[in-house]
Amino acid sequence: MTSAENFTVSIFGAALIALGTGQIAQAVLLVESESAVVNPDAKEVLFTINFNKMPDFFTVDKFNRRSNSFQYFIDPNGELPILNASPIYSNFSSIIRGEEIYVAGDVRIRDVFSVGASEPNSGGWGKIRGSVPYSLDGNVLKFSAPLQLIGDSDGVFSYQLLLTEFGAWNGITNENKSIVAAPDLERYVFKATNLGKKDLGVPQLLSKPYITSVPEPNFALGALTVGALSVGLRRKH
Repeated sequence: MTSAENFTVSIFGAALIALGTGQIAQAVLLVESESAVVNPDAKEVLFTINFNKMPDFFTVDKFNRRSNSFQYFIDPNGELPILNASPIYSNFSSIIRGEEIYVAGDVRIRDVFSVGASEPNSGGWGKIRGSVPYSLDGNVLKFSAPLQLIGDSDGVFSYQLLLTEFGAWNGITNENKSIVAAPDLERYVFKATNLGKKDLGVPQLLSKPYITSVPEPNFALGALTVGALSVGLRRKH
C-alpha cells in the first residue's frame, strides 16, 4: 500500500482547479492511498483507490467535462519513472479510463495509440481492449482486471495514476509498482504448523524472493498468529 508520502503534490495545480471550477481548495479530489495487487493464480489484478472524499464520475459542466475522473497508464516492463521512453507513451501497453465510467457504468481499458479514426468517448486514445465493473463504497473504489486485458503477462508492472477534475489535471502524480500476492503462503504455513515439522514449509518460504521473514510457529497454541500471513506480498524493485 502506498502512503501519502509517495505522492508529489502541486498546491499550485490544485489551486488553479479550485479557481477554474469555482470550488474551494478543500473540495479537490485526492488519493490518500492506492494499490494494485496481483493474484498470480487467477492472473488478475485488483486496483484499489482510497480517495479523500466520494468521487463524482457523472456530474458534468457546461463543456460536458466530468466532475471527477482517473486514468492509469500501464508499463508491463515494471520500470520507474513511467515516462522514460521515446517516443512518449511507447512503453505503455494500455490505458485504464475512469473518464468513461459515465458511458456504460464500467471501467474501459484501451490501447494507448489509435489506429485510424478515434472512437467516440476515447479522448483520442486507442481502441477498447475490454471493460470491467467497479465498486464504489464510500471513498473506496475497486475494480479487477485480467492481466492480459491490461497488456501484462507476469503480474509485475509499473503504472501511473492521474486524477482530473472537469478535464484538468489536479496537480498530483502517482507512480507505483504492482504487488504480487504469494499464492502458497497460507497453505505452506498451515501445513508446517499443524504437523509440527518446520522442514515441511517454513524454511522453503524463507528462500522465496517474496518472503522477508516468517515468525516462529507457536506450537503450544497450535497455530501461527495472523501476522505470519501478512508477509505474503512482494514488490519488484
